[in-house]
Parts: sequence; structure tokens; C-alpha cells
Amino acid sequence: MEKHKKLLYFFNSINNLPGRLVNYCLIFLLLLSVAAAVSAGFLFHAPAKEAREVELTVRYSDVEIFAARAGLTIEEALLFLGARGITSIGVPEYTLWKLRRDPGHYVLSNLELVGELALNPGLAPYRQFLEEKAREAGLSFGDYIVFMPAGPWAEQVGEHLRELSHVEQPDLFRMTSHTGEGMVLYLIQGARHENLPHLSLGASPAQLEQVARAGLFINPYLSQRKIETPGTAGQMLAAYGRYPLSAVVFEGGTVPGYPRFTAMMAASLQQAGIPAVVYEYSQFPRGLEELAPLTGYNLAVMHPGNITDPPAVPLNGIRERRVQILELQIRNFASRYGGGELQEKLSARLQLLTGELQAQGFLPAKISSRNPSEMPAILYLIMAAGLLALALLLLQLFFSWKPCRILGLLALGMVLVIFLFRWNFLLTQQALSLLAAVLFPLYCALLFFFFSTGNSLKISSREGSAYLHAGLLYRSLARIFLVFLFSLAGGLLVHGFLTTPPFFHGMELFRGVKVMYLLPLVLAGILAFAVRGFYESTAFRNNPPGPVPFPLQLPGEQQKAFFTFLRRLLRRPLTLGDLLLLGVLLGTAFFYITRTGHVMQITPAEDILRSSLEQVLGVRPRFKEFALGYPLALLGLYLLGGPGSRALKRLAFFFLFLAAMAPISVVNTFAHITAPLGLSLLRSFHGFWLGCLGGFLLIFLWKRVTFLLFLRELCSRVKKEQGENHGG
Repeated sequence: MEKHKKLLYFFNSINNLPGRLVNYCLIFLLLLSVAAAVSAGFLFHAPAKEAREVELTVRYSDVEIFAARAGLTIEEALLFLGARGITSIGVPEYTLWKLRRDPGHYVLSNLELVGELALNPGLAPYRQFLEEKAREAGLSFGDYIVFMPAGPWAEQVGEHLRELSHVEQPDLFRMTSHTGEGMVLYLIQGARHENLPHLSLGASPAQLEQVARAGLFINPYLSQRKIETPGTAGQMLAAYGRYPLSAVVFEGGTVPGYPRFTAMMAASLQQAGIPAVVYEYSQFPRGLEELAPLTGYNLAVMHPGNITDPPAVPLNGIRERRVQILELQIRNFASRYGGGELQEKLSARLQLLTGELQAQGFLPAKISSRNPSEMPAILYLIMAAGLLALALLLLQLFFSWKPCRILGLLALGMVLVIFLFRWNFLLTQQALSLLAAVLFPLYCALLFFFFSTGNSLKISSREGSAYLHAGLLYRSLARIFLVFLFSLAGGLLVHGFLTTPPFFHGMELFRGVKVMYLLPLVLAGILAFAVRGFYESTAFRNNPPGPVPFPLQLPGEQQKAFFTFLRRLLRRPLTLGDLLLLGVLLGTAFFYITRTGHVMQITPAEDILRSSLEQVLGVRPRFKEFALGYPLALLGLYLLGGPGSRALKRLAFFFLFLAAMAPISVVNTFAHITAPLGLSLLRSFHGFWLGCLGGFLLIFLWKRVTFLLFLRELCSRVKKEQGENHGG
């Protein structure tokens, strides 16, 4: 008989050998895909790894306000800021209406000219010249003059004024220029008023000279112009061309020249050799998505902040969102103080910020280029193959497929992936990344649900109520460690699929944050309900399995029984309790989903807790991992593996359902594509070991509480028996 059993086992092993080999191949593909994702991740972050320069910049208008409040000249204010760590100044373009506010510069309508000649003593020396030229030109109602000192600035203004011919009616518009007594007069006739106020005149040479003499770099702040031609981009940057530049900031919500002259703007940026700015948290003007590829993704990330912000705020952006430029607003700070007090307080603020930067290894200086590199296409195909392998491993839990069918599905999936990559690479990598973010946490949830200690574990009622069982605790911890490894694998694949240039500076983000949080949890809830019900069904109790191996795979008869149970469950009529439970779940889901996303507001208490953890550990672990997911997972597995009533097992499944938040959170950590890979790994590790400590504490408290309840029940039973004996 014993010999017959051995022969039967041998032949079964031979029959199952092809299936095992296919599973080994799928596992190998999965491991290979994780290795490819790690390789892609480190190559992706390599350009930013060694860059330690951080640029501190202030707008020129803020410098003007500070100088006026502090009692300094513009030149003195620039030298003051440069000596305290400011490395660049943002200089915008002038407009025609801004020019009229400058002393000695006049932009007047014909009616305003009459009043100014009568009342403004500054124009008295030029009265005869102006009246004569206005009379010769036949200046009439609605015409304008621009009167300013002669020189390069006047020539630049005249060049921009002539561009009105591109938008005005040729038979009505006329512009003439006249010089005399060191001044230049431009007469503008037949121009529509709406084209004048925001007419760009380029950057002021006087402002650029002031900044350059102070030894500071210049950030051109460019806005979309009302009049744009193929030469506009070159004209814009030509005004800044003779000065040391750092990065271009596009204001106004749209890249100048977009959409018709985007290529010209890209060529001008490449010729100047300077990056364009992307604001932190993926904020950028319309048209930059089209411009960035044309410049080779030569971009820089800017943090728009305030001089009063704690240094931890910009430092977090530098470490996790690739921030290179800190734009410091000082106008509001300058309005609170004046004179020497303002200089002293601003100096202290800047020294605090630069000191923290230097303490973290960053140097206030002009930024260096961080151009991302293209990854070999084979890496993405390997990652896609690993993701398909996981999907097939997951489906094998419920379906018995022949090896040839599994290999055929894998091949078909790869053909589809290649086709999708060729059709739309960006959309495909986002879709695959989202699929990985759903499948890996779902598989982790199944690793929780299909946990068993086998038939060998025997725990007495006394042990079950008072003492920790070391073997069960070890097995529970081992299962959580396996889940942690799977979570890291999922996170690395999510990250690996997004290692292309559009994601380097945050131009593109992981899409589907709400889906990745909600869908795995919903599917885990459905599976928890179904698997627990199957555990309690007659078919399962008559043939209970031992520990389910990896990869998860139920025997064929239990797969059939599971689907039979599901069909019976779906035919069951809805009850009021079902509807109430559905309402509670929907309310919980709404709260849960509104608390997730790339960017969200946090309470002051949360901010204090986050800051404390970051100071102690160097990086902040995720709350959903160390305070919820892993502690509930350890407690749930311990309760599921030990003895207990049906109600206790159901409670364990509920804990394990909530524990699915841990792998979801780990995967989401790696979806923050601009954060360095090492930082995400460290954050996940801290969440794991802190969560395990929390799980030990939960189990300890659970055992103490249940033991006290056991003693209470025992005492009441003894008293009852004593009363009955006394009465007898």
C-alpha cells in the first residue's frame, strides 16, 4: 500500500512538472522585471544625484519694494541681497503702460499731451519741439506719443512699437519717429487703444545693468504677447542676451508663441543654453508640454515661496520634488518693517535659510543642467512581461489552465503591449503603471486571506487566552514580510514604468491616484467577504487545505467549489442589512478617497507629527503603513491562524481587509516619481518595522484584554456554581 502511494505521488509529480516549470518561468519574469525597474530607476535619477546647487531668486519688483522700505538704492539693495545668498533676480519685460510710470518717460494721448504741456514743468524745454511735430503729423483724437531719452532703450522701444503694424489696419496706422535735444519722439496714429496698454517693450537695459553689476544672474520672466511673429522668441531673449542668465520663467499661463511659434521659442532657448521653469507640484503654463521635448527636457523646477516659510518647506521640495530654484517673496515681509530693522530681520531670515541648505549639503549657487536620459526600450518590455506574469499567477489561484494556454496568454499579452507602446508610449506606460498599482496590492491582500497554520498547530485554550504563541507569531511575521517584499516589487514596477523624460521634472505625473487607492481596496473587500464565506462553507470544511504555497493556487476541486459558492451567493436576495452595510462602506470610501491624492491639505496636528517623524528618522514613513496597515495585518493573521470562534475569524478578516491599505500605500510611495528611489525605499522600510512593532503591541493588548475577559467569565461561572451548591 505504501509503495502504491509513492508511485502515485511520483506520477502526479511528473504530470505537474510542466505546470511547475511554467510557474517558475513566471516567477523568474517577475523577478527580472523588478531588476529592470530598479535599473531604470537608478539610471533615471542619476542626473539629479550629484547636483547640489540651489538657486535663490527674488523678483525685481520685490527688490524695488525692499529698497524703498529699507532706505536703500536699487544698487545697494541688490548688493545687500547678493551678499546674503541671493543668486539671481527675476526681471520681467516692460509694457507700454509701465513705461509711462517711469520718470522722464511719457506715453500720452493727444489730449493728455495738451494738459501735460500746460501743467508739467518737465516738458517746458521741449514744448516747441513737441507742438511742431504734432502739428506736422496732424495728431488727432485717439493718437498717442511716446517721448523718452534717446539711447539703446529708446531704440528697443521703437522696434516694439513698429510691431503694431502686424495687427493694425495698414491704411490707418502710421508711426513716425523724431529726435531732438537728446530725446526721441514716436508718433502713433490710427492704432486701436486695446493694443497699446500691454504692448511688450522687452526687458529694460537699465534694470539688467543694475543686476549684472551686482554680480547676480538674471531670470527672464516672459509672458505671452498680444503681437507675436516668428521672430518674437528671438527678440524676447535678445534683450537679455548680453547678460548672465539662469532660467526662463513663463508667466501668464501660456508659453509665448504657443501654438504657432513653439519651435522658434525652443530654438531660442537652446541657443541661449538656459532651461525653462516648471513650478513645483507639476504647475506649468499651457504649451510647455509641447515645448519641453523640443528642448530635450531642459527644465528646472521652481518653488514659489515666501521668505517667512520655515526652511523645512523648501528643503522637502528639494529632496522629493527635484526643486532647484527657490523664488522668495519679500514684498509682504518688507511691508511690516522699515529702515535698519527691515535689513536686520531680512538678513536673519536669509541666513537661517542658507544655513539650513548648507547643513543639508546644498550650496546656494547658479543651477546646473539636469537633462534626463532615454532608457533602453527593452527595460520597459521586461517590466511589462513581469506584470503580465503576475496577472497570470493571480488568475491561477482561481483557474486551472494548461501550461500551453498560460504561455499563449503571455505571448498574446506581449504582442498587445508592443502594439500599445508603438501607438502611444506615454499613455501605455501610465496604463501599465496603474495596472501594477492595482494588481500588486490585490495579490498582497490574497496573501493575507489565504493564510493558514496547517493542521500541526495546536494551541490550548489556556495558551490561546493568556500566552503568545511564538510559532504562530513567527509565521504571521513571515507572511507580512512576504507582503512587504511584494509591495516593494509593485512600487518599483510602478516607478519603473514612469522613468521617461516627461516625468523627470514633474511635467507628467502618475495618473489614477484615486483609482489605485480605491479599486484594490474594493476588490480586497469583495474577496475578503467571498473567501471568508467559502472558508465557512461545507465544501471547504470537508477538505481543508494546508498552508497555501507561493504562488497562490487552490486545488482544482476547491476552485470549482469556490465558483459554485459565488453563484449561490450572487443569487441570494438583498436584505436591509446588506443595504445598510453598503451605505456604511460607501461613506467610508468617500472619506478615504477624499483623503488621498498627490497634493492635499493637512491639519496642524498632522504637520507636527510628520515633522517629528522626519526629524527622528530622516524621512517620514506613511501613516497608513505604520499606524494602520501593518499593525492590523499582524493582529489579523495572528487571530486567523489561532483557535477561535466564527465571529473571531470574521473579525480577523475585517482587520486583514483594512490591512490592505499598507501595500496600497507602499505602491503609492513609489508613484511619486520625482522622489529619489532610495528615499522611497527608506520610507517604506521605516513604515514596515514601525508597523510590526505596532502589531506586536496590538497583539499584546488583545491577549491581555481577552485574558481578563476569560478570568471574568471564569469567576462568574465559579460564583454561579458556588451559589447553586449553597442553595442545594
